[in-house]
Amino acid sequence: MEIDILPTPHGSSLFTRGETQSLSTVTLGTKLDEQMIDGAVHSGYNKFYLHYNFPGFSTGEVKPNRGPARREIGHGILAQRALKKMIPADNPYTVRIVSDILESNGSSSMATVCAGTMALMDAGVQITRPVSGIAMGLISDGDRYAVLSDILGDEDHLGDMDFKVTGTSEGITACQMDIKIKGLSYEILVNALKQARDGRLHILNKITETIERPNADVKPHSPKMVTSRIPNEFIGPFIGPGGKVIQELQKTTGCTIVINEDPVTEEGIVEILGTDQDGIDSVLAKIDSLLFKPVKGNTYKVKVIKMLDFVKFKVIVVVQLDLFQF
Repeated sequence: MEIDILPTPHGSSLFTRGETQSLSTVTLGTKLDEQMIDGAVHSGYNKFYLHYNFPGFSTGEVKPNRGPARREIGHGILAQRALKKMIPADNPYTVRIVSDILESNGSSSMATVCAGTMALMDAGVQITRPVSGIAMGLISDGDRYAVLSDILGDEDHLGDMDFKVTGTSEGITACQMDIKIKGLSYEILVNALKQARDGRLHILNKITETIERPNADVKPHSPKMVTSRIPNEFIGPFIGPGGKVIQELQKTTGCTIVINEDPVTEEGIVEILGTDQDGIDSVLAKIDSLLFKPVKGNTYKVKVIKMLDFVKFKVIVVVQLDLFQF
């Protein structure tokens, strides 16, 4: 197990178990990077998603890559479900994990879960708990049976069960079972779950030896996400006519700015994403100047930008307020 194996991604890890290996990367983004879901019975947006790639060379085959097949989609959804509940609700980022299987001899989806956990912690995503996974197999002749831990490809192909279990030290987060027999007895199921727990905790200990907890902060080249709120009546002035103000602000600061409206309070939620702290501070200063209201009796440093002769013996002075109070 290794973390921070690639220099450019926001988080990366390499997980190798036997002849199965997953290279996983994490990318952090804004609300603009959310995955759009447009299904027959469900539509919306997804802030956390995982892509699982299974190229032919991982099993020694020569075949063209024609996009994800049913197997890739199913394995990716299983790994996504295993990790999704560990992402805290207050996480400001849209998180994308990509798992590339470099070699495979059984249970590459469980390797994806383990590699994804380490990549998230390497990226500084404050997951609730690390997650590990293991695949359980079964050999039976009707009377006798043996539950196998961490099955290989041949044991999966020739055996009677492929039971994938993922979870934390506190419990199971996802599971999936494929069986080739008519059913399982309660005894077999209990033994499989107990054996899977022992295997999961063993792998979990190895993960925490590599990286014990999420990094306290994102990497220097990763985008920093800052959220601010502005009253509804200031959303328009902040955007400007035709988006002129916000586009100029993004151009000068190098930040990505996204504004959404809170459905309850109708406030504007401003998401600022950037790698340069000075640029983020400039956007926050612009928001502060927009919301700034002078207080009677206080003294402020100002810049005179125009003087107008309004009436005789009276001059109107137009000033620009800076946010520096004496």
